[in-house]
Amino acid sequence: MQKYSFAMLAGLMFSATCAAAAIVNPGFEEGWNGWSNSNKDGRSTGISSQHHSGKKSAKISSPAGAIGQTLAVIPNTHYQVTAQIKGAGILGVKVGSQLFFERQSKIGQWQPISLTFNSGAHQQIILFCQYNGRTGYFDDFALNAVTVGNHQPSASAKLLTNGLSPDLAPGQNFKLNDWYLSTPENDGTGRSLRVSEQQLTAGYQHNDYFYTGKDGGMVMRATVAGSKTSNNTKYTRTELREMLRAGNLRIATKSENSTPNANNWVLSSAPAKTQKLAGGVDGTLRAKLAVNHVTTTGKEYQVGRVIIGQIHAKDDEPIRLYYRKLPNHKYGSIYAAHEVSDGEDRWFPIIGSRANDALDPVDGISLNEKFSYTIEATGHLLTVSILRKGKPVRTQHIDMRESGYDVTNDYLYFKAGVYNQNNTGDPDDYVQATFYALENSHSHYKH
Repeated sequence: MQKYSFAMLAGLMFSATCAAAAIVNPGFEEGWNGWSNSNKDGRSTGISSQHHSGKKSAKISSPAGAIGQTLAVIPNTHYQVTAQIKGAGILGVKVGSQLFFERQSKIGQWQPISLTFNSGAHQQIILFCQYNGRTGYFDDFALNAVTVGNHQPSASAKLLTNGLSPDLAPGQNFKLNDWYLSTPENDGTGRSLRVSEQQLTAGYQHNDYFYTGKDGGMVMRATVAGSKTSNNTKYTRTELREMLRAGNLRIATKSENSTPNANNWVLSSAPAKTQKLAGGVDGTLRAKLAVNHVTTTGKEYQVGRVIIGQIHAKDDEPIRLYYRKLPNHKYGSIYAAHEVSDGEDRWFPIIGSRANDALDPVDGISLNEKFSYTIEATGHLLTVSILRKGKPVRTQHIDMRESGYDVTNDYLYFKAGVYNQNNTGDPDDYVQATFYALENSHSHYKH
């Protein structure tokens, strides 16, 4: 592979700020979301209506033009980056101090171009495209691990059998470009620090609250003491909040008039005009995790409980999924709360009991035991399932026909992590869970 001279990259003097485990916005359907560009003269780069697929592509039309994106990779792995180019252009990758490229001369129709490289000891690379003598159009980027000779795609010895690497940040092991994070860390105003989608995919970690474990899992920890997300919140959390906008700051987190926007989703039982405004319709959240620690100090009714998954509405919570283990118990219970809009909670035991004096659930889940949950909301039906290896699936159905979420002025979003439900324990007492899989999906998803 030929090295590319730094001198020839004078047009690429920009900051590629968005790191991702996969290419963000690979076809430019969301404009420049996820990409940096060097459009200093106002004419060097642009979004074009010429396209290979979809409706848009990127255009580079002068020697000062360049575009790029920072990507997370697994060390010591062979990759192939591909794109469609019309006209002329250069496809390149910067790996550490080395630069690799492939050129395409003027071609009047869309043609694929590819570049194979090894990530070496690096966890990030910069993908870039440049001008090559004539205007060029770029579309449909992809990055994939490949086999080269006897080397397999997962060539890193530190890539574990669960597909996760202990050497990568959570946002590089998991698809977190459509989540933001809250932790007990103070943001400087007394509120909980909020970590954006871009920061997560760029490799954000915190040694106390959010980091990659030795087994590659995503560790989330919340102490009793710490900052909270709002004045109305009683408890600390290290929790991900779903952001369907995936870093597109032109879309607000919430809509000011309480109607849905493209960052949130609604139920298929909501009015048709409300569904059109939302970023998605209905939703499924799947997670695999192990709860590592729960609080053991504090008032009796708060000890040992933590929320591990939610659907949140504008003001209320259609589902809160709890894990609770009492100090003298070997096993923990799983139960759910369904909050009627502007109403009371309805409680549903799934495994064991939520009672303060409950017996040790013989079919419960111990600390550090891996299990999975699925939360699915479709129309008026809410379904929660708990899955464990070698045991029957435990499922709870909740009828939402009278719950009030099928209206015009409400919206929904998933949350996942550890939401500590104890504010009376010792300040350094804590809850902790390690996630091994996290997936959110919707029908009619716009992004």
